[in-house]
Amino acid sequence: MPTLKLEAASAKRLVELLSTDDAFRERFVTDTAQAILDTGHVPESDAALHDFVKQCCSNIRLADKDSIAKAQKEIFAMLTSGTGYNVPMLEHGKGAPRTLR
Repeated sequence: MPTLKLEAASAKRLVELLSTDDAFRERFVTDTAQAILDTGHVPESDAALHDFVKQCCSNIRLADKDSIAKAQKEIFAMLTSGTGYNVPMLEHGKGAPRTLR
């Protein structure tokens, strides 16, 4: 799964624009890669950014501007720490796989 980690300045700008700018919000929904680039983000490669957007950003539904503004700290922390997730393998070394319920 592709990941995206933004520099602090780009993440701050992204959250700011999503919480205040209707035109940017529309661009983020319709052309996510370009909107991310518009924040000043410099991707490892264009292919990596477009792969991330293709796999992780389909059917975007944004929260309202006020909700984004109220959650700025949490959103900023997520964007600057990366969006990839590693799932711990709890059954490693325990024989047969377990079924989580």
